[in-house]
Amino acid sequence: MSDRERLTIGITGLEVRDVTDSQFVGKIGGYAVVFNEPSENLGGFIEYVNPDAFNNVDMSDVVALYDHNFANVLGRTSANTLQLEVDKKGLHFSLDIPNTTLGNDVYTNIRAGNLQGMSFGFTVDSDAWSKETDGTPKRTIQSVGALYEVSVVTMPAYQETTVAITRALKNDAYKQKMLAILKLYE
Repeated sequence: MSDRERLTIGITGLEVRDVTDSQFVGKIGGYAVVFNEPSENLGGFIEYVNPDAFNNVDMSDVVALYDHNFANVLGRTSANTLQLEVDKKGLHFSLDIPNTTLGNDVYTNIRAGNLQGMSFGFTVDSDAWSKETDGTPKRTIQSVGALYEVSVVTMPAYQETTVAITRALKNDAYKQKMLAILKLYE
């Protein structure tokens, strides 16, 4: 039995997040897609994403994965564990990392600096081809047809993508417990 006291009042639509909730390890965020930045050589061409590429793309059920593997689910927009937002830099994401073996492994590797980039799985509605100044073929994605997933990856095709820890729930809960214990001895 818990020694917590809870006061309940009639507020509708209220969402509560308990920092001691063990459902999530923490939160990560960054850019899964960056606009107007070159990819690595993708087998004979360099790719760019146009800033308007995500106009009218349905992002209501996009999953967050580890290394593009659909068996390695970390979150989902329809579950409100993944949030996606297009801004002037690219496709920004925020992800609540689940307290699972995979979630803990991914979170630990991000914190250690072993995982530093992102990727995305999509279809293309329209693209344009030209050449880089050195003659390398250049593909610009003008319009994305569908966005299926964003992935924390080991080897990102776009080096300018980012992933970082934005909030550590386990550490916050631990700190709160320690502060409560220390107050007992004051």
